[in-house]
Amino acid sequence: MLNCPRTGRFAAAFLAAVALSPASLAGERKGRPWTFEDILLVPEVNELALSANGRFAIYATETADAEAKRTRAQIRIVNIGARTQRSIANADIARSFKNIPGTEDWSALLDIGEGLQLYRISTDGKIGTIVKNRELVSVGKADLSVAMGGGTSPHEIGILAYDWSSDGQWLWYSLLKAKPGQPLVRFDEAVTRLRSRRRSSIEAEVEFFLRAPDGSIDRIITRPTSDRMAMHAGGKVIWRGDEILFRTEAPDGTPGSVFETRAWDRKQKSIRIVSNERDARTLTMLRGPRGGALSTTGIGAALELRESGPGEERHRYGRFAFTISDRNYAASRDGRKAIVGTRSLKTSRYGLALVQRTGVREIYGAGSLSKCSFDDQISFAICVEEGVSMPPRLVRVDIARGGIEPIVTVSPRHEEITPLQARARTWINRNGYKASGYVLYPRDFRPDTRYPAIVITHGFDADERFAKAENQWNYPAQLFAERGYVVLLINDPSPYQSADLRAAYSAWSRGSGPPNPETVRRLIWIEGVHSLVDAIGELAAEGLVDPARVGIAGYSRGAQMVNVAITQTQIFSAASSGDGGFLEPSGYAGWPASYDPVYGGSPMSEHFEQYRRFAPSLNAIKVCTPVLQQVAAASPSQAELFEALRAAKVPTQLTYYPGASAASDETHIFHIPANRMLAMRENIAWFDYWLRGKRDADAPFPERLAMWDRMAEHGKPRCGTAEAAP
Repeated sequence: MLNCPRTGRFAAAFLAAVALSPASLAGERKGRPWTFEDILLVPEVNELALSANGRFAIYATETADAEAKRTRAQIRIVNIGARTQRSIANADIARSFKNIPGTEDWSALLDIGEGLQLYRISTDGKIGTIVKNRELVSVGKADLSVAMGGGTSPHEIGILAYDWSSDGQWLWYSLLKAKPGQPLVRFDEAVTRLRSRRRSSIEAEVEFFLRAPDGSIDRIITRPTSDRMAMHAGGKVIWRGDEILFRTEAPDGTPGSVFETRAWDRKQKSIRIVSNERDARTLTMLRGPRGGALSTTGIGAALELRESGPGEERHRYGRFAFTISDRNYAASRDGRKAIVGTRSLKTSRYGLALVQRTGVREIYGAGSLSKCSFDDQISFAICVEEGVSMPPRLVRVDIARGGIEPIVTVSPRHEEITPLQARARTWINRNGYKASGYVLYPRDFRPDTRYPAIVITHGFDADERFAKAENQWNYPAQLFAERGYVVLLINDPSPYQSADLRAAYSAWSRGSGPPNPETVRRLIWIEGVHSLVDAIGELAAEGLVDPARVGIAGYSRGAQMVNVAITQTQIFSAASSGDGGFLEPSGYAGWPASYDPVYGGSPMSEHFEQYRRFAPSLNAIKVCTPVLQQVAAASPSQAELFEALRAAKVPTQLTYYPGASAASDETHIFHIPANRMLAMRENIAWFDYWLRGKRDADAPFPERLAMWDRMAEHGKPRCGTAEAAP
């Protein structure tokens, strides 16, 4: 439960309120402010698919379920013409919704009590089994599981991924298979790979299969779970005549990998290697209208969209102010046009680009367009549209005309909230680097008032989307604004704007320079800090922000920026660092390939001087900012920073949030509703205490307030000044 007597009831009430709710226009929304429960219950639409006739759509939302102590999915079917929807089932997990070619039905991977399996869903809501694998494999941050990344909540997998042939007769699918036998004695690199492991794990492999129309099944290939393409893109294939193209990852002895495109011949029952690429930027093979691979390249305010063919053949479509991804990729069956998802380099808004032999046309809505599903001719799409102040809704996009019309709302609860004012901004720091983001204004904003401010940062996730946890994590941005804070959602400077920045990020990614470590640190972290400090200075000069009451918060990549910022500047009067620790000397053992381009090598070597000059824990004496660390899986790096700050008499607290059981951990983005609620309340209480001198009556751990009092009285004096970074 969530330390809130209404918790068990509000989740059920939300689910019941969804049925048959049409989309409402922004001007019709009225009435109330944000609450903690609103942030907790922001739905994430993770799947969407049209029916073959285009009359219906199916989608799934993930929403916090306090009783289940995790997020759960609700599956809904939409009647597009009538603009109504109904809920047909709940699932622990729902993913990979697709129309089954040649039918009006859909297929989906669902966990409805028997692990993740492949099911058929009809337009009347009936669910039946297609393929079931009873030998389940556990994944996630739990004992005796396969690790799948820090954001994967513990669950069991029967079927991992799948895809249909264009006629719906052939089924490609993959599954996880646990390796039998006792734990192995390991040697050398097999031992060092275990150095950052917290939970006991099992050994497993990914197996691929092809089921023929007559029901016979061929085993295609077996891959290790270290193959990221096999684990995360096993269902992203291309059906080309008798061949099925798929990608695998082949480590080549460097921190990067070679990604091979292979082809399975279903008649000859053989595999050949078609091509390979050193760096794969998308999971899907994005094919253009000329049969080549689509990509963007270049530096500057616009990038070149090109299509590569066989050999050195290239077709250039022109320069556009967006990057592309497989977020909304589709191709028409006749191959004459393709559509790709875009992200604007100017406003960080997601849209679409229709690519034809004759040229490219961009499509943008009032908010971001995501999770789109297209008809076979790519004449229209059903998408999710959302914005910083726009709750998600389903819309119909006319591809030919670019028109967008609302169909149904995804969350009636959030339509009731009076939107907060948000403004897209681009800031230029002292060295000319641009950083984009958004300013969220207080509810009763007055132009003649200076407000306390909170900077929230997480890499490049400050975009036109609605209350995304991957951006604001457990920092309740909307509630900060309701309480009278100006909230700044700020991105790192985009590497696309500079060849030097691009080179620094490339070095960090591949595990070695050039450029040299000092340049990498300056361009990736110091320029980022300059951007944050100069944005605050700009808003202070405008009279919006009180520079003596500015806080900073960020998790993961954002935690790196928080930890560096508090050692490089004294502008921040309070900080919250979430589940981070990268850059500390003790982290080298777990991520040497990521540390080498930053510091040059191990801290137990001649490179220690670079750590001494830059690692946050080794520069704790410079910090005069109260620091809260909230962590999901306590690591040596997090403890290292905490202990260094304590030794320097900096007011600091380290809070660990546990998993659902003693055999599991909380995930990097918290999936346990109780933990997220407590962490949000803790952040509110922390910033109110240090920035506004207020003792939050709703502080989740009231006994800690006395500890904060002692830290404030006996600790190092706080900064609270508008000094610029050196």
